[in-house]
Amino acid sequence: MVEDDPKMVRLLRLALEPEGWTVVVAADLAAARRVDLAAVDAVVLDRNLPDGDGTELLDELDAAAPHATVVVHSTIDDERRPAEVPFVDKGDVFTLLELLGARDASGDPQLEIAGMLRADAGALAADWAELCRWDPMLPPDSRPAIAPAVIDAIVSAIGRPQPLGWGPDPEVEQVVEAFAMSAPSIDEAIEQLVCLRDAATRRLGDRVPAEEAAESWSRLHMLIDRCIGIAAQRHTERLREEALTDPLTRLPNRRALDRQLRRECARGARYDRRFTVVVIDLDGLKAVNDRHGHPAGDAHLRRLADALGRHLRAGDTAFRIGGDEFAVLLPETTADQAASLLDRPRGGGAPPFSWGAATFPDDATDPERLLAAADDRLLAQRAARTVDLRESGTPHRRA
Repeated sequence: MVEDDPKMVRLLRLALEPEGWTVVVAADLAAARRVDLAAVDAVVLDRNLPDGDGTELLDELDAAAPHATVVVHSTIDDERRPAEVPFVDKGDVFTLLELLGARDASGDPQLEIAGMLRADAGALAADWAELCRWDPMLPPDSRPAIAPAVIDAIVSAIGRPQPLGWGPDPEVEQVVEAFAMSAPSIDEAIEQLVCLRDAATRRLGDRVPAEEAAESWSRLHMLIDRCIGIAAQRHTERLREEALTDPLTRLPNRRALDRQLRRECARGARYDRRFTVVVIDLDGLKAVNDRHGHPAGDAHLRRLADALGRHLRAGDTAFRIGGDEFAVLLPETTADQAASLLDRPRGGGAPPFSWGAATFPDDATDPERLLAAADDRLLAQRAARTVDLRESGTPHRRA
């Protein structure tokens, strides 16, 4: 195994050693070249190594160990890898074992519980729905989403159990992510999966052969426990995203701006970097609301959000921080550069807006003072524009 990540080494050892493999680890190309390659039956290559690309060893392996199975196990897959060398995404341990011949790739279940569940899948789905209907912890109309797909994924996974260190079965993970996102809440998703466990236990009862009972129930319970874990994780991620997202514009919100500003200030102080924060006010929102109603005002806000998102650079971030207020974070940018960058959304369909900018560390070195400095310049810009309008004799109505 040519791999420099200790966590991945541990994971692959957990997978391979119980299957009877003796694992020799080389953390870089130089260490791999000191191994007696002629004695190796299989080689697992990472591509991102401290001293080069693991595929640099392919010619040497072909000469010294032509009998060896070679698999590239990496996050990198490009034209430099010969097409004839099998590739496995980093962490996909089950596929890796199949390619190495450590597991039967057919996935044919060896335990009778899998066949029982497959034969009774329709009845089990009906039992599951009925238990959810009567469960006092669930709303009366609670129904498990994509129940047949969840049951099918669990049945398939029972035939290819994954030790705890591997993480969840990939097929189960994919299906349960969709199941979890269809549930109204994390509580409901978890309770529905508890009902699935109860439904399977009731339906199979004492039909599982006694000699297989311990292993069968262990696999089933572990799979459902992992389903619960996946559902909880996905709902947590969704709640975290919602907590940091403005629901109207789908831009990050004020809480997200505060987090990002703290990070940028710390990064700027550590690496002596500049960045600029811009505070923006959408002009005339109150007038739009008063004349055309709040739906028109909401559309006005979304137009500005869309223009900011489309016309800023990659790496720049726009935020809606409240009411008609937006902010833009511009890494590696001065206030003078910010002015030309904001011309892009102005010319790209954005409704009129006013703005003020402050730069780290010239104007301030902490988030609150940076935002205050940008806000002061926004107010100064508006005041100057009001004076200009009055001196020109143009009627000015403040929104």
